[in-house]
Amino acid sequence: MRPGIKEELSFAGPPDGEGREFDGPFLFCDYWASVLELNDIVNLKTLSQAGLSLEIFRKILNRPTAGLPRLGYYMLAAVLKPVVVVVRGILRLVGRMSRARPPLYDQSAMRSVLLERALDVRPQAGGGVDVYSKGERIAADLVSPLRLRASTSMFFARYKVFLGAGVALGYGALIGPIASLFGHENVLVPYLGVLFYPVVLLILWIMFDDLLTATVAPLPLIAISYTARIGHGFKGFVVAVVLIGLILYLVEWFFIPRSLPPALYLYDNDPKSRFFPYRPGHEPYWLEGKFYWVWRFVTLAPAELIKFWEKDWERLEVWVRADGEKRGRIEWIVSDWHYRELWFEYEKFTRSGARQIHDRILETDLESDRLVTWVVELDMDLVFHSPVVRGIYIARGKGLSFGRRVVSIFSAIIRKRAKDSPEKYARNLDMFEIQGGRLLHDMPEHFRMIGVRRLLSLPWTYWRFPHGANTSRKAFVYGGSGSGGSEPQPASDRTFQIKRPG
Repeated sequence: MRPGIKEELSFAGPPDGEGREFDGPFLFCDYWASVLELNDIVNLKTLSQAGLSLEIFRKILNRPTAGLPRLGYYMLAAVLKPVVVVVRGILRLVGRMSRARPPLYDQSAMRSVLLERALDVRPQAGGGVDVYSKGERIAADLVSPLRLRASTSMFFARYKVFLGAGVALGYGALIGPIASLFGHENVLVPYLGVLFYPVVLLILWIMFDDLLTATVAPLPLIAISYTARIGHGFKGFVVAVVLIGLILYLVEWFFIPRSLPPALYLYDNDPKSRFFPYRPGHEPYWLEGKFYWVWRFVTLAPAELIKFWEKDWERLEVWVRADGEKRGRIEWIVSDWHYRELWFEYEKFTRSGARQIHDRILETDLESDRLVTWVVELDMDLVFHSPVVRGIYIARGKGLSFGRRVVSIFSAIIRKRAKDSPEKYARNLDMFEIQGGRLLHDMPEHFRMIGVRRLLSLPWTYWRFPHGANTSRKAFVYGGSGSGGSEPQPASDRTFQIKRPG
């Protein structure tokens, strides 16, 4: 193996530079199996032979510990510093708080555990790579992950609140000039202030193509503006500063997701191979290639509006063909929706002209030493944080140039999100419910109508865990440890593929 190869495979971290040095590649492991310990669906023997376990994937790779958002923490700490100092002093005085808390996880220990179990990627003549696990070759002549990578752009997910505030400020700034233009005696002028929120909501709805986000995005600015009005006198000023600091902190706590560095996996799609990660019936049977590089991106919102006591993790995977004539091409984008795993075809998010450009760049650059990067423009709503793909681009180098980034952002605003017609599939879903399929029984009833419409409008082609991965421990769904030996129901059951039967 070429010296330093694992360092080269260590991916850059999120924008704040907090990269980790143990992100792959590893043998593929099912996300929900590792998070929820679904032993029935994966080939545990494959993982154990590589020295890995579902627990390692869950605690270190898929959902590692993550602290408070930095900006929000410092804003709140700056405002409440005197109170924090006094409280900590009292707690230490009575012996309820130690002076130094050991870290929950030892970073060096995690690094050693994973680097020892990472796959060996050995460059070969012609630009391809061979992949080994503990000296045994898994695959030969695959596209090199040193020359081809995937990344996501979180612009919309991170800055929607600030864009909403900008639109609200812009509208407020125009009220005065408009009133002067038409004259203060004009019958419409008094309504300019009354229509502030509805007009801003309408503009944001057009921009984001998401009513929930448009409703919530301007609320922090409105709350800040009302809070600032109470700042009369010294006491009022202090109260206003504290409340505004708290509002900004809550904005980051609820609305600004934190990106984790991606983990890279190799998926072996040969059911006869001992590196095949699934037990029969649980694999994504629609995959056509033999090997895939899978980039798994995980984001964390420290809390969700409707469940403020829980961290909200969201996963998105980019499946890139590693072998054959389509090597280097994205085939699938995978994300989650209410514990369902949704598979989106690459063609759903790209036009024919863009696909031709992508193919042309791959054909020329994969044979050279240049780095090629797939960039997925990722969006999230502010309430449920569900990932939404707004575009797929390809770049020479580590990412899009500034000009192309600007164009991609405006393109995402102008172009509507890819959608399916819910009515087209509603009957299939209804029939399963009538026949006792109970595919959505885990959803709260008062959200079910809205939730079903949203689910069916997403342009996915296949889904796994149609009953919800969170119900997996129940014997009648997956046959867990207390099921009495019953055969677990396939996670990729063909019967329930309501958008692509068969």
